[in-house]
Amino acid sequence: MATPGAILDAALHAFDEKGYAAATIDDVRERSGASVGSIYHHFGGKEQLAAALYVRALADYQDGFLAALRGHRTARAGVRAAVEHHVAWVTGRTELARYLLGRSAAEVERASGGAVRERNRAFFAAVQAWRAPHVGEGMLADLPLDVCSALWIGAAQEWSRHWLEGRVETPPRRAARLLADAAWQALKTKENR
Repeated sequence: MATPGAILDAALHAFDEKGYAAATIDDVRERSGASVGSIYHHFGGKEQLAAALYVRALADYQDGFLAALRGHRTARAGVRAAVEHHVAWVTGRTELARYLLGRSAAEVERASGGAVRERNRAFFAAVQAWRAPHVGEGMLADLPLDVCSALWIGAAQEWSRHWLEGRVETPPRRAARLLADAAWQALKTKENR
């Protein structure tokens, strides 16, 4: 009997291979070995299955991002590590990254029963908790979270989209270093420059 995790893995492969719209529950059944009834029992349908997969991908990414932050005491090291995590996660988990970046949270929010919203709320609260002492010490600029996020990960996100489409020349490790440098320059205070 296929586990919920195996069903999600099969869904990821089916969605990656055929696209979400073209992939069917039968494709997932075939890849997972689960019965259609088991898939519906665990997930309730294709939309809920897609939402559960999105939440799993989001959790994997966000947990790694927070671990990168918490593994570094200085603002500079944490900012850089988070960008490096982003690039490494996208290039190391290509199918998952393609799925996560190819769907909007709004598309799956309703089907997730609030799980996407709750996960994002907890994630951004944790990022803010990490940032607050560094802002207070004058190491990081006191920016609104949406602007901070765009400056911190926006360039890496754009590079990642190009990488997933096969349109980059810069190797991932070099890109991660360059993007991490740029993020640090954008987020540090003027006094810290």
